[in-house]
Amino acid sequence: MNASMPVFIIDTCIGGLSVIRSLHASGRVDDAVFVADYAVNPLGIKSTAEIADVVRRWLTMAEQYSDTAVIACNTLSVHYQQLQKTATWRSGLRQIVSMVDCFSTMVNSEADRLTDQNVLIIGTAFTAGQPVYADLLKEALPGIQVETVAATDLERRIARFKPATDADPLFSDPGLINAIETADVAILACTCFPLIRTELESRFPDVLFLDPGEYCGDLLTQGAPRRPTNLQIRVTGDVVAPTRVSEFAQAYLGDSCVIS
Repeated sequence: MNASMPVFIIDTCIGGLSVIRSLHASGRVDDAVFVADYAVNPLGIKSTAEIADVVRRWLTMAEQYSDTAVIACNTLSVHYQQLQKTATWRSGLRQIVSMVDCFSTMVNSEADRLTDQNVLIIGTAFTAGQPVYADLLKEALPGIQVETVAATDLERRIARFKPATDADPLFSDPGLINAIETADVAILACTCFPLIRTELESRFPDVLFLDPGEYCGDLLTQGAPRRPTNLQIRVTGDVVAPTRVSEFAQAYLGDSCVIS
């Protein structure tokens, strides 16, 4: 990517901040623009035509800021991969990184830790219902045991800053709890889930949690920044206040960036 340009990162909610933190940790990104496009959330219930329109809008928006875009939404990443096979429209961006790309890189990088393990893919209902991630694992590691589980309610409460209480704990779905407890490795196939990774590791200490977003930096080429990064945040829709997103981002990312 052009080192003078920020990387453009977009998601349907705050989940993309987990990718940004991973990029900061990798030293691959200097300045960034993050869009939390709540106006299109939930994306998984939209038609293929509607999602194709969102893809075009996101990439057109990215061209206003950068030559590099990160699609930090697993639902749209899966659709984008499918659209690439048939779409005649092409973006002018130099590089587009999707979560499918990050997942594939993770599988190759973590082959030793994934081999002969019971692997669970945790995503939203749409992602859990698609074969792409399971297929990537099975193609790279024949014989691997792969299960998927939908945790859409967990994604929504994270995205909307709904706090856990004694009456409404963070992990209350028996199906999700059982699926995680019987796995050796759990892959966080929704960018919201790494935001609660500490809670997951505390609740399920015997499970190895992997975040595909941590491998996004391996797909970019910019060198390590020499100063705190500047992060511009844009929020659409009226689901959450922009100030709430900015406050969370500052607390989550810490001194690694200057938020505007």
